[in-house]
Amino acid sequence: MNLTTLAISNIKRNFKKYIMYFFSLSFSVFTAYTFFALMQNQYVLMAFTYDDRYKALLKSFGIIIMVFVMFFLISSNKSFIRARKKEISTYSLFGMTNGKIGRLLFIETMIVGMVALIIGIVAGIFFSKLIAMILLDISLASFTGNIEFTIAPKAIYITTIIFMSIFAVMGLSGLIVINRFELVDLFKANKISEGKSKGSVTILIISLLLIGVGYYKASIPNPMKVASSAITILILVISGTYLFFWGGFPKVLSLIKSKKSYYYKGVNLISTSAFSHRMKSISAVMATIAVLSAVATTAIATGYTLYYNIENNVYEQLGYDMYFYGGQEDVLDDVRSAFKIHGNEIIDEFTAQRYTTSPDIEVSQVKNSPFAIGKDDYFRVYPESLYNELMSMTRLDYKPISIKSGEAVYFYPFLSNQIADAMAGQDLIFTDRSLTVIGAIRSDVLFFGAIHTIAISDNDFNELLKKGDIRDTNDGGQPYDKVTVFNYEKALSSPELNSELTEILSGKTGKFRTAYSLYDESLQSFGLVCFIGFFMGAVFILMTASLLYFKQIMAAEEERHQYKILRKIGMNQVIEKAVIARRLIPVFLIPLLVGIVHSIFAMKSADTMVFSNMIGSENSFITVLLSSFVMYGIYAVVYSIFYFITMRQYSRIVK
Repeated sequence: MNLTTLAISNIKRNFKKYIMYFFSLSFSVFTAYTFFALMQNQYVLMAFTYDDRYKALLKSFGIIIMVFVMFFLISSNKSFIRARKKEISTYSLFGMTNGKIGRLLFIETMIVGMVALIIGIVAGIFFSKLIAMILLDISLASFTGNIEFTIAPKAIYITTIIFMSIFAVMGLSGLIVINRFELVDLFKANKISEGKSKGSVTILIISLLLIGVGYYKASIPNPMKVASSAITILILVISGTYLFFWGGFPKVLSLIKSKKSYYYKGVNLISTSAFSHRMKSISAVMATIAVLSAVATTAIATGYTLYYNIENNVYEQLGYDMYFYGGQEDVLDDVRSAFKIHGNEIIDEFTAQRYTTSPDIEVSQVKNSPFAIGKDDYFRVYPESLYNELMSMTRLDYKPISIKSGEAVYFYPFLSNQIADAMAGQDLIFTDRSLTVIGAIRSDVLFFGAIHTIAISDNDFNELLKKGDIRDTNDGGQPYDKVTVFNYEKALSSPELNSELTEILSGKTGKFRTAYSLYDESLQSFGLVCFIGFFMGAVFILMTASLLYFKQIMAAEEERHQYKILRKIGMNQVIEKAVIARRLIPVFLIPLLVGIVHSIFAMKSADTMVFSNMIGSENSFITVLLSSFVMYGIYAVVYSIFYFITMRQYSRIVK
């Protein structure tokens, strides 16, 4: 029997054990090919207006996936060799040299790798059209589903080169590992105890402190501080996580054992002891999976939250389906005609004058914020009645404001607590009076070219307009352009109408914006982020869960004799099933829970820096959490499926 025949025989014999590993490996190849193919797909490239951004995002994701695949394969390869030490020692006992054993493992690795490569690429080719259609459907408002089936030779070539290189490195590393062990060590490998990991109270406290400090920094409401502390937060949380699983969690187990009323119950005694004796070998894996689960769940939750809030974000920025200022005399008739031609009924149309004012104000800058009011800055100003009328026509959930004489309400697009506190109580000093800012509200609407906006009472507005403190003309005496706002039917699903409106308004107005254009641009960015987030989450969960699966299957092989002894002293099938369930639950559940908690605080940071400026609700983090928990639930369901698969296979082995 030559080495190739022996390698094929070994693969067939062990295939049931390694099927999840093989599936994950094939899926990683499928993912890599899919993204390389999408980068080469001309139909997709032509569909994306911002193709540079599209390529950059896919390249970044490809690098992340390749790094993760390398980690997964190296970890799995080490486990494979350890699990087969007894088999390898048998080959050595019958006279096979280390060189031949190394070549055997190399051949096995290359055969499995080539089969996974072929299956992954074939699956990628077969589903390439569907994947491209899904990407375009969630990323383009005007996508109609017309795309042809294509094969990307360059993607096949790149995927093959990368993965064959990885498999070759894995195969060659087997020989290095084998040369470390003597024949006797290999033969007794399964009988050598890992030794107990008692843990340390000091390490447990330090790990929790590191994670706690990281959480605290992630929860700071100042976006500038959170952004500047991002690397520090990552270092604190990741190092704290590894310390917790390495030295803290074993101490928790020892404390559980000290509670005799719980520990000395038959099922608890066996399952807790079996799990604690594996902590040395699995602690690093559990910590890594907790960190990667945090990355995966955060990626999925971020993508979903961004995508779910696109429409809301569009109207938070624009307020209306369309607005433009200047050129009303030249374009209004053409705009109305375009609506009639395309069958889109106008719901609201309103034209208003734009006013500005430049009062003296004490505050000029807020610490740790880009906020500033310079000498040349001006305020867009509205009387209370006009402000309420314009806001009542927006697509937002509007609440009217009431302003007394002598008061003003301040609006700013990127309002933080520091800015709100700085503006509250400020006096706006005019020629013969001053108005006090009674509150600050975050808003992107009604600025129309300005940075700062205020609303005041109608009486104060009329008096200041008479005095010249409020102007409707520029320094040259020319009237400011009026602004016209529109709401109309099917605003976000009428690409042809939007194209015609863009053609009509371009070059004939001071500025214009349409909700459809912003919606389409947001879909291209956030839709792609969502697509990548789901793919990344799928890859991470499959590989981390299959790594846990494989680790526990190898443990089952080594623990089989222990269950035989327990059966001899009276353990029945019901108790055995309960023992196995409790033995495996912590391995899957604890890293998942730690990862989700990490992700919640990561989403808090994301809310501070991004979502709070996108979501109009007062407590945007609640909205973010609701979206995130939908994804956490899906992630947990998939993980639980792997748990039940592992438990079933574990039971088969020990029986």
